Amino acid sequence: MALVLLVVSCGTAYGQQRPLRTDDAELLPVGRVRLELGAEFLQRQRYSLSGLEGDLTRGVAAIGVGVGEYAEFQISSVFQEVLSISRRNEPVVAPELHGDSTRSVGDLVLGTKLKLVGEKGRRPAISFKFAVELPNANQAHGLGNDETGFYADLLFGKDLGRVRLLGDVGFAILGSPVIAGRQADPLTYGLAVLAPVHRRVNLVAEVNGRKGPSGRVGNENRSQFRAGAQIRTGAIRWDVGAVAGLEHHDPKSGIVIGATYEFQAFKRPEAPVKLRPPASGQAGQR
Repeated sequence: MALVLLVVSCGTAYGQQRPLRTDDAELLPVGRVRLELGAEFLQRQRYSLSGLEGDLTRGVAAIGVGVGEYAEFQISSVFQEVLSISRRNEPVVAPELHGDSTRSVGDLVLGTKLKLVGEKGRRPAISFKFAVELPNANQAHGLGNDETGFYADLLFGKDLGRVRLLGDVGFAILGSPVIAGRQADPLTYGLAVLAPVHRRVNLVAEVNGRKGPSGRVGNENRSQFRAGAQIRTGAIRWDVGAVAGLEHHDPKSGIVIGATYEFQAFKRPEAPVKLRPPASGQAGQR
């Protein structure tokens, strides 16, 4: 995380599409490292567990590493979030706070993406991604639920001319913060499009979220529409986007900004050269 905080810039590559949340099936090349840093300003964010509601400001960071021809490792986190409280509803678990604001670190997500098949002809690129979300956010501050989550998704990526389509579909296993031994298993989904309008500018849009049985306190349905642009300046790619919440517990609206930087940290190991042994006749002459 300290390494991410030192970098405030971004580069370009497949598999990287800030400000979207739908992941690409393509992997980072072996030895390639991607550092991402961003900020989100979200209006009327609701927390059913603590009953808090207000405007949320948070900083997000991520690291991706191409660890092999068929694998990529990812770490992402909300390294700080601050909620300006505008309303207090009846809580399910009362937070331990006073005043009109609260803050906390967010949850840490560790994920691995495995390439299944590459894009060829009409077939899209397909990868499998699994991730675990660790409960770093503090429930006492009203911003977390102290539960671990698991996610598994199939990722798809397809070029249609100059436009690239991305799709995610899978499921999550989310522990209940109010009933011991209970869990929610919602469907997760994402559909995104990236369209270049200039050699340095892409327009992007997506719908991304999760859908399951209603009434699961702390694990409600989520869905967001995001649209924005990616702007490349040399080794830096900046991004900006607008957010519209589609479910009750999503923010009403918001703005996201960020940047990503990539560099080659190590190279693929070269295969050792195999020397052919000399023929028996040649060996005797020597």
